[in-house]
Amino acid sequence: MNVPSIERKSNILFRGGITFLGASLISCGIAWMRFSGMGTDPFVTMNIGISEFIGMDFGTIQMLANIAVLLVMLRFRPRLIHLGTVLGIFFVGYFSDFLLGMLQNLPDTLTMRMLGLLIGLIACCFGVAVYMTADMGIAPYDALGIILLEKLPLRLTYREIRIMTDLSCVAVGLILGAKIGIGTIITAFFTGPLINYFKKKVELFLARPHFQKTAS
Repeated sequence: MNVPSIERKSNILFRGGITFLGASLISCGIAWMRFSGMGTDPFVTMNIGISEFIGMDFGTIQMLANIAVLLVMLRFRPRLIHLGTVLGIFFVGYFSDFLLGMLQNLPDTLTMRMLGLLIGLIACCFGVAVYMTADMGIAPYDALGIILLEKLPLRLTYREIRIMTDLSCVAVGLILGAKIGIGTIITAFFTGPLINYFKKKVELFLARPHFQKTAS
């Protein structure tokens, strides 16, 4: 049975808190993956490539790239725009920069970097699943897959669309000089499936009576 996301009538503060938690987890995941030096998720890889190519800080490029996709959302799915969208545009990139500065104090060993890659991948996918479940808007890049799923004449799943957009972002990042590592390849193929997996788990967890009572 498909468990629904948190009901729209649920406590706005509760849903807002879930959304903020998800955005924070994504920021943490991005920071850990950047620390690992083994590649980041595809959208971040593209933005790092743009950042290095034009010499502008990552947080600003991340924001501008999200605003560009936001225009697509305004045209095709404006109802997806909410708190999660705003956090994805103006919070995630800059908070990731801040967290990365703290992580750079950790030992730069292969073991630590591999651990960083694992933590980053899980945190990013889990964070997306969390804030999508709150149903308070989603980040522009995550909305892009939904829009393409609806608009493309091809019979594709969200997972397949996500892989397609992820590989496109990796290609752009590679052309512009971003470092492509094992983390980039892993996220390009497994981000979509992991988000789907975690979203089902989060929905089941929040569907428990205790959380339904808290959210009401």
